[in-house]
Amino acid sequence: MNTNVKTSVQKAFSLLNKRDQRILFAATGLQMLLALLDLAGVLLLGLVAASAAGAATGTPLNVSGIVILEDLLPTGTNAIMVMAFIAALLLVSKSVISLFLTRRIFRFIATRQGMIAGSIAERLLNRPLIELQARSSQETTAALTTGITAVTIGILGPSIVIGAEIALVFTMGVGLIFVDPVVALFTVVFFGAITLLLQRVLGNWAQELGSSSTKAEIGSMESIQNALLTYREVTVAGRRRLFLSRFQDLRWEAARIQADTYILYQVGKYVFEISLIVGGGLLVLLMTITRDVTSAIAIITVFLASSSRIFPSLMRMQTSLAKIRESTGAAQYSYKLVAAIEDAERNYLPPAIPETTPQDFNAAIHTGYPGFLANIECTNVSLVYPMTSQPALDKVSLSISAGQSVALVGSTGAGKSTLADVILGVLFPSSGNIEISGLRPLEVVGKWPGAMAYVPQEVKVLSGTVRQNVALGLPPDEIDDTLVWEALERAQLADFLRQDRLGIETEVGENGVQLSGGQRQRLGIARGLYSRPRLIVLDEATSALDAETEKVITETLDSLAGQVTLIVIAHRLATVRNCNQVIYLREGELLSGGTFEHVRSTVPDFDAQARILGL
Repeated sequence: MNTNVKTSVQKAFSLLNKRDQRILFAATGLQMLLALLDLAGVLLLGLVAASAAGAATGTPLNVSGIVILEDLLPTGTNAIMVMAFIAALLLVSKSVISLFLTRRIFRFIATRQGMIAGSIAERLLNRPLIELQARSSQETTAALTTGITAVTIGILGPSIVIGAEIALVFTMGVGLIFVDPVVALFTVVFFGAITLLLQRVLGNWAQELGSSSTKAEIGSMESIQNALLTYREVTVAGRRRLFLSRFQDLRWEAARIQADTYILYQVGKYVFEISLIVGGGLLVLLMTITRDVTSAIAIITVFLASSSRIFPSLMRMQTSLAKIRESTGAAQYSYKLVAAIEDAERNYLPPAIPETTPQDFNAAIHTGYPGFLANIECTNVSLVYPMTSQPALDKVSLSISAGQSVALVGSTGAGKSTLADVILGVLFPSSGNIEISGLRPLEVVGKWPGAMAYVPQEVKVLSGTVRQNVALGLPPDEIDDTLVWEALERAQLADFLRQDRLGIETEVGENGVQLSGGQRQRLGIARGLYSRPRLIVLDEATSALDAETEKVITETLDSLAGQVTLIVIAHRLATVRNCNQVIYLREGELLSGGTFEHVRSTVPDFDAQARILGL
């Protein structure tokens, strides 16, 4: 087996757990044993042909294997008919049982797609945000979908088929040696040479087609998504044709690859058909020169009968090898993703978040997170992004009491969002420690799901209803509509929805296209408030709102003072003036912290901004 094929199969099997590996090995062994039925059937057919020919001509057999079998079996017309029936029964039974086993094996492998993809996705989502952003969303999606399909159906399945077919070809080869060594040598050399030639010619082509197909699919997906996401800019700039041309070129490439792939799988069939005719003709010529009629008929019958089993077997083997090499291209995305996760886990393995059911989540909301105290302690927290030397956070220490409102301010790139992400547990500090209610952030998520919430500057609205978006991720039958309306009221979106006859069942469209920018932002705020959190991080969460709505929502958030810890990232100083504490960051360092007036008195740049705004 080619080194690339062998490596790919080994990687595919490594993604299965030990139990599933044992099941597949056992199934493969059972498939291999079925080859004995084929051998028995083929030898019996040879004996039937030889017995019939011998009875007709009166010539004794001169083929060692057939003679031995004839000595063990009865003779006569009835006996020949019985042997023919048994031979046919053995061959048909083998095909039926093999088909049944293959179907069960592929169904078993198919069900492992979800388990493998789910396991990898769980490990991936347990990594910090920075690692998720290291690859494009299209590559990650391909690795967890088409890549896993390639691993299971495209590599594991065909590898089982190859194991069974190798056993069949080997068994038939042994049987032919038993009948006639010369015929066995001829068959092995002839068909072996054809198979090796096909693999050499088609193998690299198959792998190239698989890799190119995956790249074309990812590229075309990325191209059309980019065109949709930047529709306004692209249209106004007159560049739609550029995106369309790239998309069309990639689809043409994908179509060409699909056509070539179809031809690839047909080549072997025609080559083996021609080879069978040529090989049979050569053997007939050889037998008529070197053997008597009865022996020649017996040997040729055995050859044709065995070839009728070997020929499809070699075709399946060649097709399976081509399928593995083709699928290896798509599977590489999955292999690379798993390798990256394993490397990251060797460096740092974050605590696993306990599985939370929707019932647990709802119970936590209604009981008010007993025992949770939304105080935050950051001690010498530093973070350095990969491929950079300048720390995004440099030994930041701060203390936030439960119920306080804290503003993170500073110029762009100062480290505000990075500090917020570290507090939320989506980024892990390179050094230092951060605790919320005495636990690390992810431990808080596991113990009190919903106690913390985050509202981003750019809200990602999912296709579906307002109800589904506010209760993000919860099954429809576990959503509390009272909490949905309560969150919408606070986010100043309830009145708008009451004017719509569908209310919270209003469809928002893909990326929230049915809503205005301000409405999408308010939907994001409602999403953050749904779980009645005790700690909320708002990243420029009111930047897309008009002044009046911003004022109302700010008052809503102010009404939570003392009950909820608020961390606000803002450039508008007017929105942070009344915060209990202002933290000023510059190039990752905490330059000053305290009241609004204290920071003004210690940071000239901050004071200058306040003066310009008349504060």
